[in-house]
Amino acid sequence: MSHEIRTPLNGVMGMADLALDTELTPEQREYLDTVKTSADSLLIVINDILDFSKIEAGKVDLDMANFDLRDNLERILKTLALRADEKGLELLCEIAPDVPGVVHGDSSRLDQVIINLVSNAIKFTHEGEVALRVQLETREGDDCTLHFTVADTGIGVPLEKQKIIFDPFTQADSSTTRKYGGTGLGLTISARLVGMMGGKIWIESEVGKGTQFHFTTRTRSHGDVVAIGAIAPPEILRSVKVLVVDDNRTNRRILEGMLQRWEMNSTSVEGGDEALAEVSKARSAGKPYELILTDMHMPKMDGFELVERIRQRPELHAPTIMMLTSAGHRGDAERCRELGITAYLLKPIRQSELREAIARVLGAREKTGAIPLVTRYSLQDARDPDAVLRVLVAEDNAVNQRLAVRMLEKRGHRVTVAGNGREALDALAKNTFDLVFMDIQMPEMDGFETTSAIREREKSTGCHQIVIAVTAHAMKGDREKCLASGMDDYLSKPIRPQELDEALEKYIALRTKSGNAIEALEHSH
Repeated sequence: MSHEIRTPLNGVMGMADLALDTELTPEQREYLDTVKTSADSLLIVINDILDFSKIEAGKVDLDMANFDLRDNLERILKTLALRADEKGLELLCEIAPDVPGVVHGDSSRLDQVIINLVSNAIKFTHEGEVALRVQLETREGDDCTLHFTVADTGIGVPLEKQKIIFDPFTQADSSTTRKYGGTGLGLTISARLVGMMGGKIWIESEVGKGTQFHFTTRTRSHGDVVAIGAIAPPEILRSVKVLVVDDNRTNRRILEGMLQRWEMNSTSVEGGDEALAEVSKARSAGKPYELILTDMHMPKMDGFELVERIRQRPELHAPTIMMLTSAGHRGDAERCRELGITAYLLKPIRQSELREAIARVLGAREKTGAIPLVTRYSLQDARDPDAVLRVLVAEDNAVNQRLAVRMLEKRGHRVTVAGNGREALDALAKNTFDLVFMDIQMPEMDGFETTSAIREREKSTGCHQIVIAVTAHAMKGDREKCLASGMDDYLSKPIRPQELDEALEKYIALRTKSGNAIEALEHSH
């Protein structure tokens, strides 16, 4: 069923995405936007129902592996940031310093619980903030219990409904189903998954004041991780005087925590007027700020206006200014260039991304000439100058073939298509490819047989071909089956542009790393 439902849905969602990137009349754009939104809603319902039936049948296993917890959470919140921003909400992430960097567990199931809880919080909150907090509850040796809290300032849940909120197919208020949509399965699934991860889940809420969902999970610590930003030498950041300007108190605390970690000297204020006074005071004391991190959306005086006011007063010494925003708008980058802002980054910001951006703008001060604007795209580009991959797509469905080719070509990669496993093997015999996207269900020779044949060939060549399963079988256990059969990674249909980008980025980074290692070897001989 999963395969039959998802394959046509992949075509609907993917083609709607591609069509929205073409020249359209306003009327056509409105129709296609509606198609896309409806398909997204349908996918959520399908995923919930398939997942729930799988859990009920006792067919769900956890896929345990080591993963970078911070990176994982920051990545998930990035995907939800746009939804929060559309409602004018702040989306925050605060991870206590003693929480281990790398943990052992099922990252995809943890993601699922957090996405369920944060999406719910955004759905039922009309103003204020949604915050994810992670604390270390207990630790014995490497065994840890982590405590996650998703807090919102939304409508709240009445006391009598809190008892049934984790039951299947129920919502706190049956009329909310019509107003807010949803299957009423998200919390049931989350509760079952948390139980499987050795934890418990509970709710604290007051009507009209907001809700806090808490859950714990048992995991094992695997030490800390070196973030991508670690290419920045710590001495560039140490003792640099930074001013944080943000009207949201939690956000200020999060940024201060990050800056302290890198031994930077930070002060924070909640608005433009206080920032101007603080910059002026530091200048008079002969200890000017070297860096200002400012939020863009603030009451009274927004980030751009603050920067304009600083630039109008030459006596204030020109500090390096970075802009953080919950949503990018057309023309923002141009305005940043005009005002001499050196970086423009989207919240919630990844720790590694912020660190790398700060290091880059502070490092650039030593050089003369114009500093190009640092954005999350330029951070990616700088890491992979030759990020063009040769990709083989093995897929028998004509719509999905066209979709995969367009999605990959739009990202600048070179694509070859094979209609089944046998054609894929022929293509691999004639040419080399960085990646193979392998559909599982194909006529003549399916994805498992083809991968097995590729691995057999490799015994004589000594090379390793990266194969990514692309399958409409998105049930738990399918991923393990694909990896056990010798595939390197797994994407479920319908393919989300964001998941595709993450998979491609991972292999570009891997290729760059191995390329550098080969270069280093060549130089040493």
